Amino acid sequence: MKGICVKCKEWRKEQYWNAFPDNKHSFFKIMIDDYRKYLRIPRKFKADFKGKLSENVILRGPSGNCWITTLAKRREDFVLQNGWQNFVKDHNLNEGDLLVFHYVEDSLFEVMIFDATACEREDCHFVEPNVEGCCSQRHDILKRNKSPAPVDQQQLKRGRKKRINKKESLKEKEDESDNIKGSQQDNSGTDSETREGKNDSTSRYSTYYKSNRRTITKKDMERAFLLASKYTTKRPSCKIRMKPSHVHHLFILTVPREFADNCLPMKPQNISLRVGSNTWKVKLNRRNAQCTLNGGWAKFVLDNNLETEDICVLELAHTGTGQEPTTLDVHIFRAVEEVVPLEVVKPFQPQ
Repeated sequence: MKGICVKCKEWRKEQYWNAFPDNKHSFFKIMIDDYRKYLRIPRKFKADFKGKLSENVILRGPSGNCWITTLAKRREDFVLQNGWQNFVKDHNLNEGDLLVFHYVEDSLFEVMIFDATACEREDCHFVEPNVEGCCSQRHDILKRNKSPAPVDQQQLKRGRKKRINKKESLKEKEDESDNIKGSQQDNSGTDSETREGKNDSTSRYSTYYKSNRRTITKKDMERAFLLASKYTTKRPSCKIRMKPSHVHHLFILTVPREFADNCLPMKPQNISLRVGSNTWKVKLNRRNAQCTLNGGWAKFVLDNNLETEDICVLELAHTGTGQEPTTLDVHIFRAVEEVVPLEVVKPFQPQ
């Protein structure tokens, strides 16, 4: 920068704010004064930023979850207020924390959070909206249901000391194989034959599905984000954005680790997914540190017409005590409201 004249500086500034795309712009804020009540947008950013900020500004935290705030005028400044307090509370922001706000698109900011060590706060990568503490809510539910500890430690010890149940191990492998084919062992009935395909030498080429809905837009994705973020509950929950491997082929849903470890069984078993008054039996599998839903998940997807970019909120309804299985209420927030059934596509089968 040595020897840069005033004109060059002005030209570079003009290029940065006018020629660069909006997603190249960022600002930072240090948490001081009344940071718990509202966040003041830097005046320079608001004055020079050419993108349009709507009344609802979305903050996407390090965990990938989103918080909705409102943009309002406060004397000579623009501030984030309603909803900002929830962001502060959920992330347990402290005085002196430094936040970097990187503009993404459509009034959405990606937020990075640093503390006095000048490093990112690791805990912020695991924050869920409106969930206090770690797993205190799950413990409260367990107490209300008079349930035992979520993990049967005695069974785990016996399993380690003695032997692996070969039948159970074989069944898990069969379930995984059936899932990759899109089969529904736990939910036999309609469409199961189509999803399983032919039992021949080419069965590894699984049948898959494609969408017939209209082309999805950024506003559609933002709408699903907004609706899912507005949903609040006092029960443990997590949000999952549907990907092609969830709803078009493979039909395997990976559950966020923190939610799975705090709220779901630690050994493979059937659990229930509930939408309204309807329930589906789904196979929960545990492999290493990963928790997945497969056998039965494809039927749930097809019966509920799930598509990519839809967002599902999984909410713990019952911990699986007594004779009832673990039950999750599923709240579906669609990117496109109009439901169009998926189309079966038969992949190329080599001769």
